[in-house]
Amino acid sequence: MKVLGILLDIVHLLLVFLPIIIYFIPIKFIKNSFKYIFLILILIPVHWELFNNKCIFTLMAKKLGSYDDMDIEGEALFSRKYLRWLYEPIMKIFGWEWKPENVSKMSILHWIVNFILLWNYLFFIGGKNLI
Repeated sequence: MKVLGILLDIVHLLLVFLPIIIYFIPIKFIKNSFKYIFLILILIPVHWELFNNKCIFTLMAKKLGSYDDMDIEGEALFSRKYLRWLYEPIMKIFGWEWKPENVSKMSILHWIVNFILLWNYLFFIGGKNLI
């Protein structure tokens, strides 16, 4: 079961970085699926409130044992396990300590950047080719 949790975490990582990845994929390969990619990506941070500030991907991966090796609980398990290498240097710039509440803030900041990347891709790069 833990392998399924790790596979789910890999999909989760791909979704988190997809707004950057799409810039490297020719539009002709994304054209038909962009509207669905866009919808899924904008719903990721929006649904957290429905699960007590937790992501459904993280909750499922946790049930599958992906986080059994961690001795921590609480918020932002996925970010604390997989994104510390990216988040911590940025958090230091803002003067934020590595604490769960600040990791949650950093996660929101990451999604703001992701939304800006999606917006830019939709309106300035893909444009009529995507709609």
